[in-house]
Amino acid sequence: MAHADVDQANSPARRIGCVALIRNWRGDVLMVKHADSERGWQLPGGGAHQGEDIAAAAVREVKEETGLTVKISHAVCIDQVPASEDGASPEEINLVCDGGTVSHEQATSVPPPESARAELSEMRWTSLTDLDELTFPYQAARVRNAVRASEYGMRLPLFRLGETAPA
Repeated sequence: MAHADVDQANSPARRIGCVALIRNWRGDVLMVKHADSERGWQLPGGGAHQGEDIAAAAVREVKEETGLTVKISHAVCIDQVPASEDGASPEEINLVCDGGTVSHEQATSVPPPESARAELSEMRWTSLTDLDELTFPYQAARVRNAVRASEYGMRLPLFRLGETAPA
């Protein structure tokens, strides 16, 4: 789904981004490339809607962009992105959620859904060594830090009002 539900003329002062770290059986990371190529390759996900739980937003965005259904209960990285100097983009707090590891069968059958084809131009499984060639340095650092945190078991549980997030 395109970000048509975001009013660019009256955007919020701070956006909550909910993206997912999803790995295949080899340890490669699922990356998506938006049709707006200026954004480069990034983890699947997007912004939470007003009042939407972080886990639910990540699950929804991953499903919309990749067709995969993932279970989200933890975050592995929080990355703050300042507002753009020209005022075109608000400050962002991006939560990288742990989308787990998919099987060989799931990984080889991940075409973007028809509904995402206007927003996404490509999807691919990427090794950590290829990140620098595909994405902006801050995106590569975000992915590497999320992978490292996940591998070391440094996961933050997602809660809503002190209770486990429902996604």
